[in-house]
Amino acid sequence: MKRLLITAADSAFGMKLIERYCENGLQDIEWIYGTCYDCYDMVEDLIQQYPELEQKLTLQQVDMRKEAEIEAFLMDLNQREVPTDFVHLPAPKAIPERFAKLDWTADFRPHLEISLKSAVLILQAILPKMAKAKKGNVVLMASYYGTEEGTPNFLAPYVVAKSAILGLMRALNKEYSPKGIRINAVAPDLTDTKFLDDMPDLIKEQAAYNNPKGRILTADEVIDAMMPLLDDTKSGSGETVIVK
Repeated sequence: MKRLLITAADSAFGMKLIERYCENGLQDIEWIYGTCYDCYDMVEDLIQQYPELEQKLTLQQVDMRKEAEIEAFLMDLNQREVPTDFVHLPAPKAIPERFAKLDWTADFRPHLEISLKSAVLILQAILPKMAKAKKGNVVLMASYYGTEEGTPNFLAPYVVAKSAILGLMRALNKEYSPKGIRINAVAPDLTDTKFLDDMPDLIKEQAAYNNPKGRILTADEVIDAMMPLLDDTKSGSGETVIVK
């Protein structure tokens, strides 16, 4: 039975992932525990469609910029059995700006705290326990923009944070894959979510033009690429799965 931990479970990717497990019947899911910002309306809609989800889903509001809230969340998580799968999704919106105009505290720190620091704190709490169980799947949400070939102009804080996520994945793979834990990352191109609300149309149009599909991605397409990384019958660790 899977015990699934999802951070930013109320994001487009988190909700689509939960919905995908609901579509598969939830028969292999013992529980889903996640952090959220404010997604209760969406969760209620999903529970109406899949009533069995109500008994298996627990969400807790956690501000990923606040270490104290993460620690409180981990104390509660510690009362549960060890997660078998961890999917880390949080990221602030990326707003284009020239590097010279960026501020460390206002621009870089939120990206590093929300995307990277939260991942480090949570993984330090759960990976030793997963290692004792000698099994598990970890999927970190990176970005095509964090890869060398996908690096865009004017998004330095986002690129730095997502590049760091890829570095974290590679480092943890070296240490924990010999202990039976698969650690991978998904790096999607620009995807049609609320994340794009403050993105200039020109950037979205350029991303669509450069994408082989001639459009930006859907959240479903990203989840399609993620599911094999959570499949216990599959192998492979230390991979960056680029989704274009």
